[in-house]
Amino acid sequence: MTDWIATDLDGTLFHRSWSGDDAIAATWHAHVGAERCASSWMKAGTHRLLETLGISFALVPVTARDMESFSRVDVEGLDLCGPGVVANGAIILGRDGTVDVEWETRMSIVLQPWEEKLNDFCDWLVGESFEKARPRLVVGPGNLPAYLVAKAEPGWWISEEGQLILGRMDWAGCRVEILGTELQVLPPGVGKLEATLEIQRRFFNDRPPLMCLGDMPLDLEFMRLGGLLATPAGSVLEQLWK
Repeated sequence: MTDWIATDLDGTLFHRSWSGDDAIAATWHAHVGAERCASSWMKAGTHRLLETLGISFALVPVTARDMESFSRVDVEGLDLCGPGVVANGAIILGRDGTVDVEWETRMSIVLQPWEEKLNDFCDWLVGESFEKARPRLVVGPGNLPAYLVAKAEPGWWISEEGQLILGRMDWAGCRVEILGTELQVLPPGVGKLEATLEIQRRFFNDRPPLMCLGDMPLDLEFMRLGGLLATPAGSVLEQLWK
């Protein structure tokens, strides 16, 4: 199959607030006991659309989720196992859903020099924000940190206090993005675009995706590879297009 669709997951296909009688379970909590509990859902109409598209096109996830979090994605009727882009591009999955060793080696070299710096960023944010920011390092190849993500209350990152804190740090050439309640700090060389281009070259004979889906401005980097671009109504990206 040479035709494919590249799609972000959380906020684009899945959402915690879309639960309902006709919603389709998309992700699952880590196992606690024997009961399996859904943690986010896909709208039934969106599920039918993706299920139909999946008959003719490969569905390629392009996600910020790390491997542990991605392993909890399981949508009935949809093959989202691989190829895929995980951890904002720090990890690529092959067609069988296993980590691509060649890309892992390449990204380990990229990330190695940033391990100490990303840990410093984490500690600094906790202290400077008086724990209003909750940073953590997302695991990438070789258990190296792939990027930093920090959650805060809605609106805090764009508040005067949040902006002041961000302006005081020398981010050393890292890309700093505010995505709703989250801050993401990506070292140079880490990004969805670079990894999606590798997927395109490696698995689809350098044929670009027919369509790309995303919900955030940062997603536009990989979305522009597609012949068609789509975003959910009400997304941050849709608001910018108005």
